[in-house]
Amino acid sequence: MPYFEQETARLQTALQALAAQQTTLTTQLTTQQQAVTAVQTQRANALNGVAQAQARIPPLQAAAAAADAQVAEAQQDLLDASEPPQGIPPAAWRARLAALRKQLALAQTAATAAHAKVTVAQQSVAQAQAQVRAADVQVAAATAAVQASQTAIAALQPRRQELQAKLAEIERMNAEITRDPLAREALQQVAADLSARTATLEDSLLTARFELEDAETLLARVITRRNELTTLLADLARQIPEAEAQATAAQQALASAEAEVSTHLQDGP
Repeated sequence: MPYFEQETARLQTALQALAAQQTTLTTQLTTQQQAVTAVQTQRANALNGVAQAQARIPPLQAAAAAADAQVAEAQQDLLDASEPPQGIPPAAWRARLAALRKQLALAQTAATAAHAKVTVAQQSVAQAQAQVRAADVQVAAATAAVQASQTAIAALQPRRQELQAKLAEIERMNAEITRDPLAREALQQVAADLSARTATLEDSLLTARFELEDAETLLARVITRRNELTTLLADLARQIPEAEAQATAAQQALASAEAEVSTHLQDGP
């Protein structure tokens, strides 16, 4: 019968479309799982970078404190020598003052360089933390994509079972109708089944419309969340270059301070 042939063809086409959809989703899921693994590795590396950068700060802070102490000591020595002691020739006293001023300048330059190193280390921590936050956003987005694909794959199974059951039902009814000799009771049962199937199709159509509305609502929410994550990732992407620029500037300042220290040391006391 044309109805059975058309319905059989429709169900078989729907099953083939489901199989193709599952193949696509499975491939997509594999790629997404690999992406999750990759961004989790990036996050672990970023966390390790934060730990390493933080570990460098305490020794540098201690060195900066020691340099500040040397500056204070040099300032005190210069203050103590501000008045010429008795029995010291003026020329020797002035030479002593010049040496103390030179020593204070060297101590101040060294302290500046030590604090610059602390600043560079702190900026390195901030940069590494920004990379961790960016990786967190990427992990969340990749994980959400994996979950969405897994949900979509799981949703295919009930639909496949439903289509297979309908196909088996049509085959059964077709067999009853074409059986020879005809059985009146069987035909009556087939007619009842066809009536029930019509009602079921009408209910399925209504349900499908509701499911479509729900799916459209869910899709809108997913798109909104994706846009939020994209905006957050873009903000973090802007912060990282700024942190890198600050670190570069601090490193340049450190290099300048170290060069000044070297110049003072070459000039001698």
